[in-house]
Amino acid sequence: MQFEVYDNLVPPELVKAIFESIHQPAYKFGQKSNPGDTFGFWIAHITEQSLASVKPLNQLATIVDDNITKGGFDVQRMYVNAYNFGDCPTVHSDHDAEGFCTVLYYANPEWRLDWAGETVFYDQQRKDIVKAIYPKPGRIAFFDSRIPHAARAPSRVCDFIRYTIAMKLVRRPGG
Repeated sequence: MQFEVYDNLVPPELVKAIFESIHQPAYKFGQKSNPGDTFGFWIAHITEQSLASVKPLNQLATIVDDNITKGGFDVQRMYVNAYNFGDCPTVHSDHDAEGFCTVLYYANPEWRLDWAGETVFYDQQRKDIVKAIYPKPGRIAFFDSRIPHAARAPSRVCDFIRYTIAMKLVRRPGG
């Protein structure tokens, strides 16, 4: 599995509810994709307690488990990324070992082509772009965590924060 992209798994009313649930938490600046990066980004961790108590987030996790990972993975970490125009996301891999995957849920209920904000994937040498995923509302991307990638910040004409929910997964034994 390299990349899988899913549209229409999340109903429009749930897209809206997820957005409303993540647009309110307090975000902390400073998380870094790589320890040596100069620039950080805005992040809000989703704890087991918040996953259990925030119904839209729990519904999203269930959709991912039922339709994409099919019970074969455990969630290691889950959090919301928030990018503004001018932020400097860097190229990184989420994990260096086999058996780890990442789910990105594009959480904005509206996104326009001129707003940019794609997730860009690179070859292993980090010399060429091999895929870009547009942040279509409700879209889910599922990929091998070893693949180098970077979020692209919203363009200057975008007056919204670009939200994604990241789920860092590890394959269950026998999964």
